Amino acid sequence: MTELTKQMQSVITARYSDMAKLQQQLATGKRLLLPSDNPVDTANDLKLRSTIAQETQYKTNIQDGLDFMSVTDTAMQSMNTLMQRLRELAVQGASDTMSASDRQAIQMESDQLFRQLITLANTNYKGDYIFGGVQSKIAPFPVRQSAASSPTDYTTLKMAYFNGAGGIGAAAQVRNAFDNSTITNLMPGSVKLSIGNTTYSEGTDYTVDYVNGKITPLNAALAIDISDGGTFGGPNYQSGAVSLTFDYVSRGKDVFGNTVSNGGNVLRDVENGVIVPINIPGDELIVNKQAGIDMVGTMIRLQQNLLYNNTGGVNTAIGEIDTTYQAILSAQSKNGARVNRLETTLTRNENQTASTTQLNSELEDVDMAEAATNFSLMQTVYNAALKSSAMTMQHSLMDYL
Repeated sequence: MTELTKQMQSVITARYSDMAKLQQQLATGKRLLLPSDNPVDTANDLKLRSTIAQETQYKTNIQDGLDFMSVTDTAMQSMNTLMQRLRELAVQGASDTMSASDRQAIQMESDQLFRQLITLANTNYKGDYIFGGVQSKIAPFPVRQSAASSPTDYTTLKMAYFNGAGGIGAAAQVRNAFDNSTITNLMPGSVKLSIGNTTYSEGTDYTVDYVNGKITPLNAALAIDISDGGTFGGPNYQSGAVSLTFDYVSRGKDVFGNTVSNGGNVLRDVENGVIVPINIPGDELIVNKQAGIDMVGTMIRLQQNLLYNNTGGVNTAIGEIDTTYQAILSAQSKNGARVNRLETTLTRNENQTASTTQLNSELEDVDMAEAATNFSLMQTVYNAALKSSAMTMQHSLMDYL
């Protein structure tokens, strides 16, 4: 092969390579196809891509936080509405024109509203309890039921008990037979107490301190130790003997039965080096720490006083409702301030992402008009190289002998 032939082949190969590169740029819309195309621009391009990916993840975190807080705000707004209605009922119940039966009717409505309040306090979002704090998989304020309907409930110590051996008029603490722990915050009107086929009446045969979980026998038949001295095997603690059932507001417990806190912050990483909490702990929502009054106790006392026709107690409950209502308002304000902050952060994130994307586009995207023109020109040059080569390198049969 002559020197001229080698040179012509080199030129044709180079022009074909240039044309192929331009064709690939037109097909992909990208100017930087290989690091060797422009090492400096490629390095900057990778940095910009990393920044865009990071900002995209921050945006996802921000949006998730805003959604979480939107659900929180909706739950708290509903709680506000319920609290206002409960206050109206309390004012009605405190009126001297109300009879005992009227107050019992009011109690029945307030009971349903209170249960709805607890449902809202256990609001779940995408599998997490929004007021559960860091223990988001555990309901912070579950409503539980004592069990006393089958022999298994007795043999497995699922039935609650009280020791009424102190006699008539002596308050007896209701306890969990499983671990002997005290049970408090009973739901007013939910207590059912019977021995055999005899069902006893609240207010006549016994009274209940629902907040503290205590039963006071007024009938000698109930002045007994249901647990039979702690043995849980005597005649009183077995199916068909004493049956004690009720609903009560408990605290979240883990699989081992240990009470867990609903405190702690649920965090979201929203900017480089910026981490913000997005949750309201359950106790912060329902407890006015300055006054030491909680919503659960307030609602239970209100219902108990309505149930027992205690006008003075109902009046007191009105003030307690106002106090606990302030805790909800405070929690709403905190949540609203965080929403404003994240919305501002989201706007800044979107602006920064748009700016970085534009820089990235300017760096790596090809100018289509320019590339098309260059491709057409290169195609002409390539074809000219082929023609000139054909004219220059005239071969005859003798070249191959």
